[in-house]
Amino acid sequence: MKLWKGEPIPEPISFHLLILMGGPMSVNNDDLHPFLAEEKTFVRRWIEEGNSTIGICLGAQLIADCLGARVYTGSKEELGWYELMSTEDGKNDPLLRGFPPRFPVFQWHAETFDLPDDTMLLATSHDYPHQAFRFGDLTYAFQFHLEVTGNMVRSWLSGSEVDEAKQRSIVSSLRLQLPVVHQLCRNFMQSFLDSIERLSDTRRERPYAHEKRNNTSALG
Repeated sequence: MKLWKGEPIPEPISFHLLILMGGPMSVNNDDLHPFLAEEKTFVRRWIEEGNSTIGICLGAQLIADCLGARVYTGSKEELGWYELMSTEDGKNDPLLRGFPPRFPVFQWHAETFDLPDDTMLLATSHDYPHQAFRFGDLTYAFQFHLEVTGNMVRSWLSGSEVDEAKQRSIVSSLRLQLPVVHQLCRNFMQSFLDSIERLSDTRRERPYAHEKRNNTSALG
């Protein structure tokens, strides 16, 4: 759903998985983006009820905010390809345990967040220690992008104020980095979707109409 265009948030009964995508705004800009207040209310309730959630970039910051953590401007912008480190909890996480100790990701953000209470830090880096966390069993927040494609990166850079040398450096690394990033993304998503399916199996006897549910709703 494109909430910034006025599209309504659907009824929760209509989907199993909520994916919160990235965007250029800050989660703190409720005054500039009135839809954020309604989105936060929905996300907070959705997560607290134990539903399946993935947050990417701005989406991760939104999850952190909804869990009561501070979101704020970091020490510098991260733009391009960066190496992250799995934490001990990340190495033992049931859905991320296949990730290597160090792995590449694509970044484009200038804000970060404190680690919310009752969460597990899964990935870290020197400049931005809070790169990924899990809340409960099936809420995952990733400051970075594993879902990027070459066309996405080129589209984001096109018309931006990023200098040409930086753009060339980022684009020239696509062929090397994307196969690794995409394999990590596939591994995580397959494990995540398998977990949702197992969870759904345990709910089929509940009184509400699961047959009306779709698989995914994406807010961003």
